[in-house]
Amino acid sequence: MAKFIISTDSPADLTKEMYEKLNVKVIAMGVTSVKEKGDSFPDTEVTPEMIYTAIEEKNLAPKTSAGLESDYRELFEAATKDGGTIIHFNISDKLSASHGNAKRAAEGLEGVYIVDSKTLTMGIGVQVMKAAELRDQGMSVSEAYEILLEYRDKVDVSFIINDLKYLHRGGRVSGLKLLGANLLKIRPSLQMDSEGRLVPGKKYKGLFKKCVQEFVKDKLDQHINSDKALALVGNSKMDDNELPSIIMSDLETYGFKTLNLTVGVAVTIHCGRNTIGMVFIRE
Repeated sequence: MAKFIISTDSPADLTKEMYEKLNVKVIAMGVTSVKEKGDSFPDTEVTPEMIYTAIEEKNLAPKTSAGLESDYRELFEAATKDGGTIIHFNISDKLSASHGNAKRAAEGLEGVYIVDSKTLTMGIGVQVMKAAELRDQGMSVSEAYEILLEYRDKVDVSFIINDLKYLHRGGRVSGLKLLGANLLKIRPSLQMDSEGRLVPGKKYKGLFKKCVQEFVKDKLDQHINSDKALALVGNSKMDDNELPSIIMSDLETYGFKTLNLTVGVAVTIHCGRNTIGMVFIRE
C-alpha cells in the first residue's frame, strides 16, 4: 500500500528541516504590507524580523491572508492523480478562510482528507508530526484520519505575552486597556478553545520572567496526567533569551520531552515580541 501524502498550511511553524525529514508539503499563506503598503508575499518568504521592521520602523500594518484555493487544488490533484491519497491540515477555521478554501478545492476529488486543526502555530505542527508517525507505521489515510481527529481535540495551545502593544495595533485591544495593562504590569495569556478560537486566559502581574513560570505551572498543574511524550515551546524574539530554556527545564521537571521552535509570521504580527507559549497533549 502506498503511503499517503501529508500537507499543511505554513502557520504550522515547523522548521524547513523538519518538513523535509517528515516528508510534508507546505501551502503558503499570504502577508501584505511587509515592505510597503499594499504589497503581498507568501509568508514562507517573510521572516519575523521583516515584520518587526515593517511595524516599528516603517509604520506599516502587515496582515495575513488565507491560502489560495488554486494552490490547494493544484496540490490535491497532483497527490491523487494516480489513485494516491492526501491529508491536509489547515489553520483553525475560526482564524482564517484557508479551511473553506481547501474544502472547496477538494470537491470532486477522491482520496483527499481535510483537517480543521482548530488551532494555530505549533498546535498544527504537532498534529502534522503525529500524522507522519501514523503514516510511517503503515496506516491508511482513513485509519489515520480518525485517530487524528481524536488527537486534535487533546492538543493544548497557550501563550503568555509581555505587553499588549501588538494586539492594540491590530485593533484587538483598546488604548485604555493598553495603558492600564502597562501601568499595572499585566501579562495576559491567550489559549485556543475547543472551537478553534483564540481567547483570553488568565492574567498575570509582575516581572515577565516570574509570570512566565507561573503560567507554565498553572497549565501543567491543570493537566498533571497529560501525555509526556512531547511538549513544544514556541517563542518570538525575546528580550530575555533564557526564557525558552527556563520553560523547557520546567517542562522536563514534569517529565516532558521538549522541543524549542520559533513562532512564525502569523503569531508575530498579532502578538509581537516577547511572546512565548507551549503545546502539549492533554490526557
